[in-house]
Amino acid sequence: MGHYPACKLWAVAPVGSVGALGVHPPRGCSFVRAKLSLENGFVRPSVQSPGFGEVGRWRARTTMSVIAPESGRMLFCALTACAAVGQVLESRTKLGAQISAPLLAMGSGVLLSACGVIPPAAAAYDLVLELGMPMAVAMSLLETDVARVFTDAGATLKAFWFGALGTVLGTLVAFKAVGSLLGPGGWKVASSLCATYVGGSINYAATAQALGMSPSLLAAGMAADNLAMAVYFGVIMSIPADGKELSTVKSTAEVQSEPAANPTVESLALTTAAAAAACMTGNWIASALPPQFAGSGLAMMAVVASIFSALGALVSRKWGQTTNGISTSYFEGAQSFGGLLMLLFFSVVGASTQVKEALAGGWPLFVFILILLSVHLGVTLALGRWSRIPMSTLLIASNANVGGPATAAAMASARRWQSLVRPAVLVGTLGYTIGTAVGCLVGTQFLQPMLQASLLVSRT
Repeated sequence: MGHYPACKLWAVAPVGSVGALGVHPPRGCSFVRAKLSLENGFVRPSVQSPGFGEVGRWRARTTMSVIAPESGRMLFCALTACAAVGQVLESRTKLGAQISAPLLAMGSGVLLSACGVIPPAAAAYDLVLELGMPMAVAMSLLETDVARVFTDAGATLKAFWFGALGTVLGTLVAFKAVGSLLGPGGWKVASSLCATYVGGSINYAATAQALGMSPSLLAAGMAADNLAMAVYFGVIMSIPADGKELSTVKSTAEVQSEPAANPTVESLALTTAAAAAACMTGNWIASALPPQFAGSGLAMMAVVASIFSALGALVSRKWGQTTNGISTSYFEGAQSFGGLLMLLFFSVVGASTQVKEALAGGWPLFVFILILLSVHLGVTLALGRWSRIPMSTLLIASNANVGGPATAAAMASARRWQSLVRPAVLVGTLGYTIGTAVGCLVGTQFLQPMLQASLLVSRT
């Protein structure tokens, strides 16, 4: 896991001592919750290091792969190959264009991991999650129109609340249907899944700790969650936007691409420096804020990157070079560079999906998640369409609920909805602050009494 504090962080105030469960709270993206520590360097992570909890040690000892977790260079080669396969298939085949490069890269990672070629957790993945993904989001923000964010954020926030409501209703419906089949501790894993599908995996760990979930149930729930999210992201990535939206996005892209992007070494150097500075500054600001703002690093980075974007546009208009009378951005090529890093991120998402562990949780857990996410998506789309919210905004808000700010921003960037990248980060971070409270409330006030009532009925 990376150390960047906003990619589905585990440690908002309610997390407390997650270590009591034997699972140290790694700070990174949802899909690799058991961390291979970077304390001993990039090449040789150690399962005995403080950042590697019991779940991570168990996974490392029981998962064999052709490429060992410590083979950083070989793993990085495999990840870049997955990214390249995705992009080439999208660019050169009709079917690939319909599926999209991110899904193809993720599918390639899933295939290699399921076949035992690459491990489900490794320090090389941490490098992508800790540095690559935040840099990719920052680069995507550097070439977007800051003014449009303020008009798009309101609709995204409303859609986010619709999604949170859908998650709560989905949890209640799913638990009513199969809750008794999840076992005595099933209400705890159901509560944790409710929390993670309101905010993010930080809330899964926090709710699990608050409710005293057993490590074995924690691991099974995480694995099923990983697989379910990978499938769910594939579903919402394949849902087309409205025809009107597609033409609007296209015209906006055409306006932004005139003249055609012509990245240079200078523009790429400025892009890399600005993105790195935005990540560093956002992380520093987040660490200086009170504990209740923990997990806001990505949001702070988005603010800083937006400032850099506005300053770059201002300087470019006044003193920059022009092509055909149109000012040339200092950050030309940022979208393409960020897109490459996003493909690496999706490759890690696929590689970290533990199919076998997820299947070990049994069919009731999968049925529960299927019902939950189906109700969530149905409520989000129904209320959203009734409120006349664009489909693209609804899909990004749903991703922010289920995956958090990192995956929502990645989806917005991958589908070229650049005006939704910042709103995705903002509403995704908001989910961190409310997810744990919602999960615990639903669990203690509704799910546990429902389970007790069903047990009484079965005994009589």
